[in-house]
Amino acid sequence: EIYWFDAKNDPIIDYDGWREKDAGVSWCEYYCHWSPKGSYLATLVPARGVILWSGSNYEKTGRFVAPDVKTVLFSPQENYIITNNMRRDDETAIKVYHIQSGKLLRTFPLYPKGFPMEEDIPPPPFQWSYDDNYVARMGTDLISIYATPEMGLLDKKSLLAEGIHEFQWSPKANILACWAPEQNNSPAHVDLIEIPSREKLRQKNLFNVSNCNMVFHPDGDYLAVKVTRHTKSKKTFYNNIELFRLRDQGIPVEMLDIKDAVMALAFEPRGSRFAMIHAENPSASKVNVSFYDMMKKTEVISVAKKGAKKGQQQKQIQVVAELNLVETLQGKQCNVLFWSPAGSTIILASLGDTASGTLEFYDVNTKSLTIKEHYRANQVLWDPAGRTVATCVSQPVEGGHFKFA
Repeated sequence: EIYWFDAKNDPIIDYDGWREKDAGVSWCEYYCHWSPKGSYLATLVPARGVILWSGSNYEKTGRFVAPDVKTVLFSPQENYIITNNMRRDDETAIKVYHIQSGKLLRTFPLYPKGFPMEEDIPPPPFQWSYDDNYVARMGTDLISIYATPEMGLLDKKSLLAEGIHEFQWSPKANILACWAPEQNNSPAHVDLIEIPSREKLRQKNLFNVSNCNMVFHPDGDYLAVKVTRHTKSKKTFYNNIELFRLRDQGIPVEMLDIKDAVMALAFEPRGSRFAMIHAENPSASKVNVSFYDMMKKTEVISVAKKGAKKGQQQKQIQVVAELNLVETLQGKQCNVLFWSPAGSTIILASLGDTASGTLEFYDVNTKSLTIKEHYRANQVLWDPAGRTVATCVSQPVEGGHFKFA
């Protein structure tokens, strides 16, 4: 069932599949998935594949053959869709389709050639560039990048990336961020690589590294890398944050030292702030949430040299590229952060079966705080406009949801 909700009235059913019910067929048997811009709704019927619906009347606009399909992935501009049946024995487990024409462009096995197929190692996912021009997947010591619409390997060769552990596309540019751990007496490093030129825009070497976690700003302005380091004995671990300014010349990097363990970090959309959850012990029941700004406002006093105000002091506000601590909220019970797509408001959520289900709505500008609760909630979903939030309890058999305006 599809509901219409305008944040002013109660949700109402927009379409419940009545045409399919009258025809005695099922329009969804597994799960459904919206495309990034909301133009399509994909429903999965494993025996028939993936069906796309669109328009105000939810007309069937496409069907893609994908036996035993388990997941789908739309490209950001909604030109392509990837289906996956998660079968290790199927050389065509992954299929790439062009949505408008329905043409099958290429198939792939679940794991790339040479990648370890162990039970505890999930298959490396395909990731789209922001403009749909490329789709890439990590392999062993390489990244395979395919150019659309032909889906041929870019320059007929993969991008070499020795020891690569993870990569991500920038949300707003054809730039790859990837990191690799220390090996063969070489330090760990984070690389920023422009595609299709393969030019290395920036490399940051890191030492005594146990793990890295990368987080892009939604507009691609910044990249935060949470680095988990160890002492020489490898018995003590500590964190620091490497902050890349992608819009600035030379991509300068700032390091933020954190004595605490950092459990989560999230950038504010449409802004320059980020929030992070930290505590002395990662299993602590009470944590702190700190807010930082990548830009700093400073007051500059100047003396007027001309006009009626000549000789008088004038105050001006200048914004400079300097990291600064905005504030720290102490003694919170949360483990996940969810910024509103509109910015300013953030949810400090305590999610999971053993968590309290507390949801603190905090406005960073006005400092106002509203507390709600949804026991055992494990999902939080903002609507794209930032007006409403859905919190969900997802379970194999039963489920529930609340909405807060």
